Amino acid sequence: MSIMEDVILNAKTAVDNVTRKAGKVVDRSRLRLAALDIKTELSKKYRLLGRVCYESHKTGKSFDKTVQTLTEQITELIEELEAVNELLSSREKKLKCPSCGRYNVKNALFCSGCGTKLGGKETQDETYTQDKLLEYAEDMMDEEDI
Repeated sequence: MSIMEDVILNAKTAVDNVTRKAGKVVDRSRLRLAALDIKTELSKKYRLLGRVCYESHKTGKSFDKTVQTLTEQITELIEELEAVNELLSSREKKLKCPSCGRYNVKNALFCSGCGTKLGGKETQDETYTQDKLLEYAEDMMDEEDI
């Protein structure tokens, strides 16, 4: 092979890698946008439910059917949001806290929301060496670069 062929082959490989990574980024971006859309719709439904409850209390009229419909719609949206978040976390390789449900970076030792120990066995006496903590910090920094 000539030098030019090597350069072309390396360029093609680089383009393939960039294309693959770009596809993953686009996929995650679409999931994030879907989650944002669901959150926006949830917010609207909650506000509407609040208005209906307020009017019911203020006027003394019963809006039970409307409240039930809105409650069902909210429940569906919450389930959709959980499904999108699960898919997104699997794509981003994040860990879900078993206690509070918050998503954490894949190498997290503790939940950033509630402090629960993540992964591995549940022991209070486990000590972390300086090397383990440095490795964890480096992994966290690598995650942020992506």
